[in-house]
Amino acid sequence: MMIDIILNNNGGAIMESLELRIFREVAHTKSISKTAESMGYVQSNITAHIKKLESELNTTLFIRHSKGVTLTKDGEKLLYQAEKIISLLDKTLQSFQNNPKTLKIGTTQTIAGYLLPQCIIEYQKQFPNVSLSVSTLNQDELDQSLSNGLLDCIITNSTHNITQGKRILEFQENLMLATPCSCNSINDIFTYPIIINNIKSCPYRKALLDWWNLHQSKSPMIIELDTVEAILNTVAMGGGISLLPKYILADKQNINSFYIEDLQYTSIHMWIAMNKLPSEYFALKDILKKQFKIDNN
Repeated sequence: MMIDIILNNNGGAIMESLELRIFREVAHTKSISKTAESMGYVQSNITAHIKKLESELNTTLFIRHSKGVTLTKDGEKLLYQAEKIISLLDKTLQSFQNNPKTLKIGTTQTIAGYLLPQCIIEYQKQFPNVSLSVSTLNQDELDQSLSNGLLDCIITNSTHNITQGKRILEFQENLMLATPCSCNSINDIFTYPIIINNIKSCPYRKALLDWWNLHQSKSPMIIELDTVEAILNTVAMGGGISLLPKYILADKQNINSFYIEDLQYTSIHMWIAMNKLPSEYFALKDILKKQFKIDNN
C-alpha cells in the first residue's frame, strides 16, 4: 500500500497521499459508492478518509446530496493541488525503483490500436523506468491470463464480469454510425449492408444488430470482417455501414459519421487481479481517463 506523508511547514504530518488519492477519486466520480468500488474499499472507509482530510484542513470539501457529491470552492482548490502532488509522488517513487519493472496489459484489438497508444506515450513520459507489454486477446483469454497472473491488468469493453478480478475503472463510450461519404442522410443507411466484426462477443456487433432489428423488420445484408482497419476501409469504399467508437472515427475524412440517440452504449472497463493493490495502477488509470475524455469529446 502506497502511504506517503505530506508535511506542513513545521514538519508535522497533516495528510497521507492515500487520502489525497481517495479525495481525487471522489471528486472525479462524484460518488462515494463508485469510489469505493473502483479503489477496492468499503464505503465507510472512503467516508472516514474524507472526514479526516476535512478535519485536518478545517474545511468542507464536498456538498453531499441525493445524487452524490459535488466539490466546494475549497474542494476545487485542493483538487488542483492534489493532482500536482500525486503526480510528483508517483514520479518520485518510480525514480527509486532499482529493479526494472514491466507492466503487462491485456486488451482488445480496438482499444490497443486506437485508445492505448497515446496513453502508453504519456505513461512512459511519466515513468521512463517501467517497460510496457500489451497483448491483444479475446475475452476468455483475457480472463484466464489475469487469473493466472500472466497479466497485471486488462482493459476491455466487454460486459462480462470477471470473478477473479477487481474492476477499478469504468466509463461510457460514445458510439457512432460510420457510413460511406455517399450516404448523406440518416435515411439512406438502411440501403447499405452492415459491416461487423466476426467475433460474436464484439459489443459493437451486438449493438448494431440490436439497433437494426429495432428499426427494420427485414434482416440486413451482413459483411463480417476480422479487423477494425478492414471495416474502416470497406466503409470508406462504399461497401456498407458499421458502428464504432467516436474516438476511432474522429479523423476519418473519407467516412461520414452519424450520432444515433437510441443506440445502446458500451463501456470501457479496467480490471486488476484480486491480489493486486489498486494504488499500483492509479497512474495508468488516471492517464486512461484523461485520454478518453479528450478522444470522446
